[in-house]
Amino acid sequence: MTMKIMLSSRMCALALAASLTLVAGAVRAEEVKIGFTAALSGDFAAFGLNMRKGLDLAFDDLNQRGGVTYSILAMDDRGDPKEGVLIAQNLCDNPDIDIVMGYSFSSVALAAVPIIDKCKLPVLASAVGSPELSGASPYFRRNLLTDAMQGALMGEYAAKTAGYKKVYVLHQQDDYGLGIAEAFSKAAEAAGASVIGTDSYLLGTKDFKTQIAKIRQSAPDAVFIGGFYTEAAKIAAQGRGMGLEAALLGTDGSLNPELIQLAGNAVEGMVLYGMYDTSLKSPATDKFLEAYRAKFGQDPNAWAALAYDAAYTLDDAVKIAKAKGEVNRETLNSAFAEIKGLEGVTGPTSFDEDGDRKGSIYFLKISGGKFVPVSN
Repeated sequence: MTMKIMLSSRMCALALAASLTLVAGAVRAEEVKIGFTAALSGDFAAFGLNMRKGLDLAFDDLNQRGGVTYSILAMDDRGDPKEGVLIAQNLCDNPDIDIVMGYSFSSVALAAVPIIDKCKLPVLASAVGSPELSGASPYFRRNLLTDAMQGALMGEYAAKTAGYKKVYVLHQQDDYGLGIAEAFSKAAEAAGASVIGTDSYLLGTKDFKTQIAKIRQSAPDAVFIGGFYTEAAKIAAQGRGMGLEAALLGTDGSLNPELIQLAGNAVEGMVLYGMYDTSLKSPATDKFLEAYRAKFGQDPNAWAALAYDAAYTLDDAVKIAKAKGEVNRETLNSAFAEIKGLEGVTGPTSFDEDGDRKGSIYFLKISGGKFVPVSN
């Protein structure tokens, strides 16, 4: 009698373990796990933190719908390519990770691409625009325009729309700053403006007085600052303090609320560009804006909006892959190539053969301490 009870108990335990294994497998099949990597600390954390907000908002909505669920494993690459390589290998080696999202710095993404390519782990980035990433891997995609395209559009705007005749270019000395400055300068000159001077600075520079004095002597109509918000804020504040009256133009890398917080009135009137405008009206943008304000108590910026759209782009790819069978790294990657014109808050998303997105940008002006659309 005792032996029968023991055997029966053991069989029940085995049956229970087997059923739990099946349930765990079923849950895994219905879960997509994202490796999110970006600079989440330090001077340039705003890019990664804002992208994370956009992803969290979207995945909260998607997870409430039932069916496939999404979870995030976040890793701080600190904007360091060496750290990016280690994280890429870590994500590659983790069989639970289905896709990588995020990336604040093109240099970090470029360093990670060979590893990601080797393990065939798809990437959907939202804040890296280096032209060198175009076609870098069949597993790498991004849902923003390249730096070259954005810089060229700003150059054309400066010359044609704003009517500036003499422009000075001051950019950060890295792949982002160099690429943006070159594209801007070529487009501005092709549209009739003269680039009367170009200078560069290193990330982390705090004193720009010597460069500003040189810029003032050249008397430009406008100064294009090809860099991130931390240095752009210092350039604006120091420039206005030294009597620089030229109009200020900036990049998507400066399109963060932190720019206004750091520079205050010095950036009033500055024109920048990005892929999202809070004044746009549609059911999708209204829903996003309302939900974002309710969750975070502030307006979203372009990085939050791009990440938000990236989440729904991933969900669309999951649906495509699931309709054909198993959802895994390879089927997800193939599914991204089938997405055509998926509507989002930053416009429709499609990817070309190089993994780049086509689209347009918006020009925004700082007025009354807020980003508002340029009227023309």
